[in-house]
Amino acid sequence: MNIPAYEDICQTQALLSRALLRTPLIHSPQLSSLSGADVWLKCECFAEIGSFKARGALACVSQLSQAQIVQGLVCASTGNHGAAMAWAAQRVQAKCTVVAPVDTPEIKRNNMRNAGARLVIEGSDWGDSCQIARTLAAREGLLYLEDGEDPWMMAGAGTVGLEIMQDLPATQAIFVPVGGGNLIAGCAIAAKCAGAHALQMIGVQSEAAPAVTESLRQKRIVYRPTSTFAGGMATTGPVPMAFAVMQQLVDDMLLVSEQELMHSIGHFVRAHGILVEGAGAAGLAALLRYAPRFAGQTVVLVLSGRNLDVESLRAAIG
Repeated sequence: MNIPAYEDICQTQALLSRALLRTPLIHSPQLSSLSGADVWLKCECFAEIGSFKARGALACVSQLSQAQIVQGLVCASTGNHGAAMAWAAQRVQAKCTVVAPVDTPEIKRNNMRNAGARLVIEGSDWGDSCQIARTLAAREGLLYLEDGEDPWMMAGAGTVGLEIMQDLPATQAIFVPVGGGNLIAGCAIAAKCAGAHALQMIGVQSEAAPAVTESLRQKRIVYRPTSTFAGGMATTGPVPMAFAVMQQLVDDMLLVSEQELMHSIGHFVRAHGILVEGAGAAGLAALLRYAPRFAGQTVVLVLSGRNLDVESLRAAIG
């Protein structure tokens, strides 16, 4: 399989349903009133290991041969992907090494270790850590798995979009945080095939990590430095397979400020008692900034994860 098709995502949903609980899609009267849209929340923050990443990781390792499992796995991650890969690797009794950037928050380091990862803290950012992980794979004979370049990971992520359309067929817009692009690419394939009407796929990035937004505007992959606190969006550029899908199926990319991300984390805590990390708050931040554009529409915000460090939480609700 190269880029997953709709049928592949449906097949992956059946596989995951035997191991993962379906995350809820809940209505938010409070955020609907605040934004002027009819707001629903896809709560991946309630998922296994605290983010949507368990879906793709489990789908990926389920396809590995016994020889690959024995070989051992390595990946690079700012936190959630690494924890998911380590968690999924344990299910097939494989060893997993994760290379994480030096600024990875302690909560995400602990999550990866607790999931069973051998953690290597090295690299100035995610892109740098990817290169280090590739070098480690070659040196130690490990199987390198990159989020966004593995079609099963994309298919797993795409089950988020499939569930949204199954649970709320009237959805008019889905807001998805964008790091390397794997989540929105998979969701776009699934949701646009499952939807019976025009559907907007809206990607969101921080102004402090705008590489994918700039890449889509220039119609070519460009790389930019990142300084966002939101680890799930702290990537220096899109991954090629996801970018190819995004060029075809993503309707718009919206940028938000770091302050807007912080404020949106606070909105989720105050309105629902829900903890989300910076990337998980991105959809609400974009909806509030561009509220007139989506007024009266039925929108779904993908709350991609909950693994927020204490300092950021204090800043968000202080």
